[in-house]
Amino acid sequence: MWARQRVCRALVPALISLVWVIQSWAQPVPEVVGVSHGAGGEGVRLTLHFSDPPAFSIFTLTNPNRLVLDFPAMNWDLPEGSFEDVPYVAQGRFGLFRADRARLVLELAEPVAVDRAYVTTPAEDVPARLVLDLSLSTQAAFDARAGAPELARWQGTPPEVPAPVAGDIVIALDAGHGGVDPGASFEGVTEKAVTLTFAKELAAELDQRPGYQAYLIRDTDVFVPLAERVERAHRAKAHVLISIHIDQLEEGVASGISIYRLSEKATDAAAAALAERENRVDLLAGIDLGGQDDDLTMVLIELAQRGTKVESAKLANAMLATLTGQVRLLRSRPLREANFRVLKAPDIPSILLELGFLNSGADRARFADPEWRALTASLVADGIARWRAEASPGFLTPR
Repeated sequence: MWARQRVCRALVPALISLVWVIQSWAQPVPEVVGVSHGAGGEGVRLTLHFSDPPAFSIFTLTNPNRLVLDFPAMNWDLPEGSFEDVPYVAQGRFGLFRADRARLVLELAEPVAVDRAYVTTPAEDVPARLVLDLSLSTQAAFDARAGAPELARWQGTPPEVPAPVAGDIVIALDAGHGGVDPGASFEGVTEKAVTLTFAKELAAELDQRPGYQAYLIRDTDVFVPLAERVERAHRAKAHVLISIHIDQLEEGVASGISIYRLSEKATDAAAAALAERENRVDLLAGIDLGGQDDDLTMVLIELAQRGTKVESAKLANAMLATLTGQVRLLRSRPLREANFRVLKAPDIPSILLELGFLNSGADRARFADPEWRALTASLVADGIARWRAEASPGFLTPR
């Protein structure tokens, strides 16, 4: 009997996964078409409107407090700021979490309890609805219930790694953000879309140059955790990692490209704030990072990074020298430093390339201009070639 119980317990995760797949296949791919809220019991009723009834799962996470809902892959026809006025909610993010799964992450202003969660079937002129009744909770009660089920953890298939070519150097191109994490956004333009477009065009530019091979860390609009981005660069045996981003100022005006290299001490408050925002994207996408940092591991990484940081500085300087006088650079200190997690590969020279600012009209026009993108991609490729001519031989050998 005990053996039979152990077998049953072992089969539960697989059976749950099978039910999820069957539910996903058994109904049309739904589209989220609206959000509404009002009073519900002793708290708030949050309602998501769908084109078809969705399968869903729900869980909570702490540090910060988040309510996470997972669905089969679907389209999100929601305007920016759809969750801004919902009580208990600080902000909401939605989009693909994996190729087969969509996710809504509500960062909470206060701890809540989910009293009821159910789906209604559509009727005439009334869409299908997912109804959540939320009420205030204590932090202790919220903490006791929090935790991501195993099936909700991130799993992703990386883009195929091309076969190595003798003598080529591999450049890993990291298009910032993606999927459930849009990055900066302004007037319908998202950072994740601009960075992916530029990364693909830069990859095409590099691939047509003898001796260079590009690898896209993400090649679709899908979320990839920060540590996985570095791991994909390793699996591709990359010699260089370039992470591509766009900034957005909460106040003031700025325009132009800037280049960041890794440093524990940021160039200024703006650089520190940017790194803090970028380093939080895993949390805001609904990933539980508890216990991931190991002190001994971090010390070993710091030791290994010493030589790589010198090479990263060479790469940043080569990129700056190539871009200067050719495209608009950030007027105040275009070469900057900050503590970005995605630049912490201990053995791969890495820089972060900020293409500009979304709340700059001039920069947005440049992002949309194929001639500007082609020129900038060509110059970035030239910057990599300049670094290659100056690099220490050990960083150019096959990985």
